[in-house]
Amino acid sequence: MKKKLLFEVISEIASKNPEKIAVNFCGNTLIYSQLEQQSDLLAHYLLSKYPMHRKGKIAIYIEPGLILPVALLAILKAGFSYVPISHFYPIERMAKILDDSSAFLLLSTRSIINKTGLDTWFHSVLALEDIDFSAPTNTGCLPTVFSNDLAYILYTSGSTGIPKGVAIEHRNLSYYLDWFNQDLWSQTQALLPLTSSLSFAAAVAQIYAPLLRGDTLHILPADSLYEPEVLFNWYQQYSNGAIYCVPTIWDELLNYIINTDHSITFPKVVFLSGEPVSYDLKERTFQQLPGVRIFNLYGPTETTANGTFTELEKEKPVTLGKALRGSEIIIANDDLQSVPAGQSGEICIIGEGVARGYINLESLTKQCFFNYTTENVFSRGYRTGDLGKVNSQGEIIYLGRIDRQMKINGVRIEPAEIERVLRQFPDINKALVCLLSEKTDQPYLVAYLVSQEKHISISEIRLFLQKRLPGVMVPSHYIFIETLPKLPNGKLDINRLPLPCPVRPELGYPCVKAASNLQQDLIDIWQEALGFRELGIHDNFFDLGGNSLQAIQVRQIIRRRLLHDVNYSLFFDNATPYLLSYIIPDYLNDRITDFSGDEIDKRGCLLSYEQNYFLMLDQISPDPTSYYINFYLIINGELNNSAIEWSLKRILECNSVLRSYFDLDEFSRIEENYSVEMIQILQQVYTSSLDLIDEMDIKHLLNFVDFPKVDLEQTLPISFKLLSLEKQKNILLVSAHHVVFDHDSINLFFNQFINYMRAYIAGDFHYKLVNGIQYQQYCQWQKKIKPIRYQQEQKFWVKTMEDYLLAGADASEFRTTEEIKGENHWFSISVELTLALTQFAKKQKTTLFICMLTAFNKLLKCTFRYKNSAIGIPVSNRMLYEDISLLGCFVNMVTYYDVINPHDSFKTMLLRCQQRMNTILDNQMFPYDELINEVRAKGWNEKLRFPVCFNYLSSMPERICLDSCEYQIGYIMNKQARFELTLSVNEGKSFSLCFNYAKNVFNIDEIKELSEKYHSLLSEMIFNE
Repeated sequence: MKKKLLFEVISEIASKNPEKIAVNFCGNTLIYSQLEQQSDLLAHYLLSKYPMHRKGKIAIYIEPGLILPVALLAILKAGFSYVPISHFYPIERMAKILDDSSAFLLLSTRSIINKTGLDTWFHSVLALEDIDFSAPTNTGCLPTVFSNDLAYILYTSGSTGIPKGVAIEHRNLSYYLDWFNQDLWSQTQALLPLTSSLSFAAAVAQIYAPLLRGDTLHILPADSLYEPEVLFNWYQQYSNGAIYCVPTIWDELLNYIINTDHSITFPKVVFLSGEPVSYDLKERTFQQLPGVRIFNLYGPTETTANGTFTELEKEKPVTLGKALRGSEIIIANDDLQSVPAGQSGEICIIGEGVARGYINLESLTKQCFFNYTTENVFSRGYRTGDLGKVNSQGEIIYLGRIDRQMKINGVRIEPAEIERVLRQFPDINKALVCLLSEKTDQPYLVAYLVSQEKHISISEIRLFLQKRLPGVMVPSHYIFIETLPKLPNGKLDINRLPLPCPVRPELGYPCVKAASNLQQDLIDIWQEALGFRELGIHDNFFDLGGNSLQAIQVRQIIRRRLLHDVNYSLFFDNATPYLLSYIIPDYLNDRITDFSGDEIDKRGCLLSYEQNYFLMLDQISPDPTSYYINFYLIINGELNNSAIEWSLKRILECNSVLRSYFDLDEFSRIEENYSVEMIQILQQVYTSSLDLIDEMDIKHLLNFVDFPKVDLEQTLPISFKLLSLEKQKNILLVSAHHVVFDHDSINLFFNQFINYMRAYIAGDFHYKLVNGIQYQQYCQWQKKIKPIRYQQEQKFWVKTMEDYLLAGADASEFRTTEEIKGENHWFSISVELTLALTQFAKKQKTTLFICMLTAFNKLLKCTFRYKNSAIGIPVSNRMLYEDISLLGCFVNMVTYYDVINPHDSFKTMLLRCQQRMNTILDNQMFPYDELINEVRAKGWNEKLRFPVCFNYLSSMPERICLDSCEYQIGYIMNKQARFELTLSVNEGKSFSLCFNYAKNVFNIDEIKELSEKYHSLLSEMIFNE
């Protein structure tokens, strides 16, 4: 006798209980008779409209709602099989799945079709709204469906390439659902709603199990697992609720429960599946939610959903339990032979739940699936790729993925144990340990850590582990990340974890390990700031290529973590961990105050001092566009508009300063005033006239592109324009007002953009680079440190200005004009000269910034016009704050003046410049607009204004290839002249320099002559010393 298939069982239930509620979605319901009638009608419609595709495949892209079970049952009744498509799939992934599955139809809704444009690129799309479900049901017979017919194809969530399509037959489905209802649900009888996407195996039980019992299927809105308020509101209504999710998501829900300030009704039963359940998570669940029941369901999509199960208990080890009723688990060796009890091997699942195989992947199917015969009973088996063993109670112990097994020097490493100990360290929320190896190195352990605390000492973590783990299990490298990247199903996406920084370069002297905890602390700080690993105590800051910004960062980390103040002179004179370890104890500062943990005061609408300065300049400038930061992003390859728009919106979402509204009457602002949905990417298509545009031409793009102007009181302070050229070349132009952005923000913007693009490609649409810190907190931090720091810096600058006057500074002949028309002249120094400069700076124990500034000062003193003029220098305060990854405006102005004696050697000038800039950078936070007021009050402003400026800019990141596209970012220099002469130095393998000059002061020939003189001075500085 033919065993009834699931839709046949549901039809029988509908005939017996036609008025019972079958489906409930947000209060809207279908009774069983409606479910039966509508699914029959749709089944007949599909058969009549597509008679040539009997037993064909139908892709289904439907958001959660009453129509979802109707469509699924109709497809199965008609003898078709379905292929789920979900909203988190990028268009490219959808197209690959549709092509691979050979789906003849895509069934969706009108709203989805309009939103995604499915009908523009797939040949056959049907909107469910176009079918009249009120029409009488066709009385013809539906086809006979057999148990070995295909029910659906579920694509596993690979993050790259074409995912594997798992073919599930009706017999697999019936077997699994019978077990779920009879053996698992019967233990709790909890109400399990549909929260999973149809693309995940977890949805199988959530959709069909209640209908097969004649109960009500409760459907929650899409992504409810990521919307705790929506999710727990449902449990408030249904107290006997259950939840089915991966451990990673459950961990986040537990955090929400404990951090929320109102009472929550939580699920009484928790089904965890898809990832290993940690002992810590289990114990934390019992601690937070007394009385909850936790079930560990193990098994991949290839076994329909699960192959083993067990109920977890408090203070008992986590196991996978035993096989489902009617199935078998064997622990096998490489030859698929069972290993002796207690030994480890590959977990293999055998039984009716094992899938047919992978479609279109015959070789992989043969590799992973196998036939198994015992006592004349034929079964299908699947090799999970997981390592396990059987304990004395006959339960399976999970030992990790076979392809992630870790051995160092022959010793087996247990990453889960290391992760467990790491999570015990205060302020570490999440931890993941990976084994990495490089061609020339031994394998090494890397710990990825998520923490809201920015001051954690790696040395303290290492010491904590050394007391609890064998030495071989202590990671050699630690990387702090804001969040662990995930796949769409909530599992961790290992492929998107950042790689460790490079190993120590060859320095010409041996690497000596730390002999004390302080030395190790300093090595860790060196590694964090300079971007190397495996450094030693004698590794010199300058030998490692340290620059001025990194020097600020090192000093600030020392200040915060070690509670010691080391000024620039001491730092540069003792620029190794070894030397500093003897200096630091004498400079303890136990009065250091940390305000970084303060909550954002959204009532304050504070401006930072930097913003106040640039707003003032914006208001008095005849051409405010000179205070825009403009940059470009070249995209070579096939343009993915959806991915770009999504990524840009996420950047705006997690950097609320970019959505600020400014009140120019009150000089105040409100963060998050604008919604991310207000973003518009204006697209312009150009002909071949721009097709051969090169990098230097891109720097002049703003000259002939109609770019929208920023109105701080009416629009977002940042805008975007996409230029589409021929031959798969596109350029995204970005213009941001200086009040919310600075040059160093370009690098940070690019890093965020690439991370979000990777998340989009992986389908991780809940990925957020959020660490809880916003620019508003920087503004509040500034106000709080003002009484502590600014009085001292004010005295320094007043004395410095007086010293400048006594030394002969006099710019009184220069008059500010209402408008200065400017022009840029670009020139470069060769790779060879750049390398020689770098080696020269290392030899002199200084930075390239000091070298370039010294040569510029020498150049100015050679010209009569600027002989007595001070130089304005923009400096960044970003490194002084706790979170250096914040986008925003951190630029302050300082002035530099140094008289050069004709007989001074470059070495003498370098040393004097270094010493003066050391003291200036120790006092760089005092707001320049307040200094102007001080100078004006003393009547010094005429002599101490500066007509020239020196701007040293950090290098742009390397181009990145991602999903067959290449991305490269670059800075566009404004032509408007803010000073008579500005030299901008752009770091890189070959330094790129730009003279911005006032056209009413210089002509191009004079600027070219200055460029040649500056080039000659650099060569003279290097080769004549």
